[in-house]
Amino acid sequence: MARRARRKGGTLKDGERRQLAYASRRAGVPLPEVEPGDRVRVLCDGGSRGNPGPAAVAAVVVGADGTELARRALRIGRATAAEAEYRAILLGLELAAGVDEIELRSDSRLAIDRLRAGDGPSDVVAAASAFVDVRWEWRPRADIEAVDALVRNLLWPG
Repeated sequence: MARRARRKGGTLKDGERRQLAYASRRAGVPLPEVEPGDRVRVLCDGGSRGNPGPAAVAAVVVGADGTELARRALRIGRATAAEAEYRAILLGLELAAGVDEIELRSDSRLAIDRLRAGDGPSDVVAAASAFVDVRWEWRPRADIEAVDALVRNLLWPG
């Protein structure tokens, strides 16, 4: 029986790579109300119902003055909890395209620790390299309640 080689850090399928490429082509188009040099916060969360199971991701971009600038939540099909967390981070990076400096917050200690060490999935590291400065911040779930609620609503509607 042939063993499939596992790609190091690869979490994206071809269609998702095309979406990320599209987002990177849009890079340089700043979010409304973001001045050059402003640091925005990007709140990210991903989750799955089962591991693996149906999964969803969400990201919210918040300006320096605390106003919400962008928000997106979507179902991503079947994924593990870790895959969902990294894909939520990718979504957040996509939403913040065109901004120079971001503080990305997630409740996944594993993902944040790996990204701080520069050892995250190659697609996430590549997307983050488009920014002048990225601060990876772990926060407890209560601190990112807005995105956690978006994910829960997609996975457990009603």
